[in-house]
Formats: sequence, structure tokens, C-alpha cells
Amino acid sequence: MSRRGSHHSEQLRSRMLLLFLGTSVLLLCTVTGKHRQSLRASPEISTDRFNNTSNGTTAHPTAVEKVPLARLKAPVVIFGAELRIGTLIAIGLAERGERVVAMSRESEPTPDNMILKLAYGMQIIHGVDLKNPKTFERHFKRARAVIFASQARSVFDQDSEVVRFLNGDTPKMVEYKGVKSVVHAAVSAGVPRIVLLSMYMVTRTTSVEYKWLNKFKKAMYWKRRGEQEFIRLCKNSRTRSPSSSSSSSSSSSSKPSYYTVIRAGGATGEKGFGMQNVTLRQGDYIRGSLPMEDLASVTVASLYTKETRDTVFEVVTGNEGLHRGFSKLRHGHDGSSEECPPEDLHLARRA
Repeated sequence: MSRRGSHHSEQLRSRMLLLFLGTSVLLLCTVTGKHRQSLRASPEISTDRFNNTSNGTTAHPTAVEKVPLARLKAPVVIFGAELRIGTLIAIGLAERGERVVAMSRESEPTPDNMILKLAYGMQIIHGVDLKNPKTFERHFKRARAVIFASQARSVFDQDSEVVRFLNGDTPKMVEYKGVKSVVHAAVSAGVPRIVLLSMYMVTRTTSVEYKWLNKFKKAMYWKRRGEQEFIRLCKNSRTRSPSSSSSSSSSSSSKPSYYTVIRAGGATGEKGFGMQNVTLRQGDYIRGSLPMEDLASVTVASLYTKETRDTVFEVVTGNEGLHRGFSKLRHGHDGSSEECPPEDLHLARRA
């Protein structure tokens, strides 16, 4: 080949490489740019949306983005990004234009974490220790809400019918002590809304579901203890003075924190049926299942209404719809079991 032809071929290869790189960068900018544009273009959360006044502070921008401080929203902090349900909740909030800080107990990114980071530009904190507030409490200072979706990680051995807990997790360490640690720090920081994911039948100690699950490290017992501690801490936030907080945070707040406990029916991995196909009750007597997609949608929606403030409710697949379910909730409910009314007997029967 002549020198001229060789030079021409090198130029052609160089142009093709530049074209490829340019296209890749354009695609990446399109994905992340659209998300960031939606964050900035979407209306700011009003005082009513999270039912509290803003603390007027903004998060620090990263060195890469260099976004003006006034454009960054106060985040929603989610615990449980290492689990599928936490990922679904995070995506639901991001698609509403919220800024999300996702807390993961895993030291390395999971495949779901990579989706959150690359597709949504989400901040993910790895290696979170639920028992050590120093690993997470600094993210509460500007938070609009905290969602606790962490669970004791386990695998089920079908042959021996034994649940084996992983990485030192137990229901007591995660769903009681972990809840207590996270909620105490959130209340001390003045986070206005805190949501806890729990499970139905958690107060029905004689039910088949309770007896079965409680065989594994007293899972149901510790879930209920976690609920009670969560509610107590939130209620105390309205009666104490700022100086009474013993949190390790550098600044405490006298702002009230409001609780929401969502007790899901047996979670499934099937595609969600939508918010028109759920049924809500209080009193811990209904039975059923619920796709994780629908549980995530209910959790996200609960942050945008006062009707879920200071409530404990159960949710399963049904036909009454989310709007109707929210409108019937009683505030101040502590999650205690109640007798099933005659009109709901069909909801209380085991399938």
C-alpha cells in the first residue's frame, strides 16, 4: 500500500473512533441529562407535600457537577438499597424528580446499585452499619424523609426448612436495634417524615403466619418491637425540648417527626397490578399477598399526603384502590390488633 493510501486509512480509522466516542458520550449525556433536567424542571416539594416546613438548607454540590446550591433538593434517604424493594422505592422516587440518597449495607455495589447510579445519577452510600449512626447520620441533616426498608438478609433451606441469616444479620439486630438506631438519629435531626416497612400478622401471635416466621430467630416478635420503638421515638419528638436529645449529632432539632408503618402482605416478585388494585386496612387482620412493585408504589405515595401521617396500616392486593384506602385511615393508630368487622371477614380468611 502506498504511503498516501496508508495515511488515508489512518485518518479514516481516527474519524471512525472519534465518531464512536462522540456517540457514546452523547448517549450518556442524554440519559443523565434528561434525569437532571427533570430534577431541576420539576416543582420543588411544597411545605404541604411532606407536611412540614423546609429547614432552608441545601446539600453541598459535588466537584464534578458544580450545580448551584439553590438547585439541589433536600433528599429522601432510603435504607435497604442492597435489597430489591429498596431499589424499587428509590427508582419510584427518582422518577418523581426526587433527590435520593440510597443506603446499602453491602461494601461493594450490587447490580441494582449500578442501575441506580448510572441510570438515575443516584448517590449510594456503601458499608452502612445500622448500629453505628456515624455511618449515616450526616445525611439526615437536610433530609425531607427517611424510609427504612432494610431486612435481616437470609436464605431458606427447603430441604431442612431452616432460614439461615447472612453476614451476622438477625431480626433483632436489623429490625429492632437497627430501626431504633436509625429512627433515633432521624428524629434528633428533625426529619419530618419517617416510613417503616413491616409485615402483616405481626401482632397476631396465634396466627399460622406468626408462629411459622417466629421460629426463625423470633422474627415477628422483633418486627413488632421495632414498630413500637419507632412509634415511641416519633411521638416523643413532639414533647421533648431540643436539649433533651442524646443523639451524637452535632445539632438536634425540636421539629416533630411523623411516623408511617406499612405492613405488607406476603411480598411477591410478580409484576405489579397498579394502585387501583390494592386494599388497605388497620387492625392487623387482613391476609393476602402484594407484588413488591406495588409495595414500592404505596411507600412512595405515602410521602405525598397527610392522610398517612401517624398511621399503621396493612396493604394487600385487592380492588378498593389506594386513594380510597388512604382516605379511611385513622391517625394516631399504634398498630395494635383489632377484631375483624363482619364486612371484612372475606379479607381475613386464609387463601
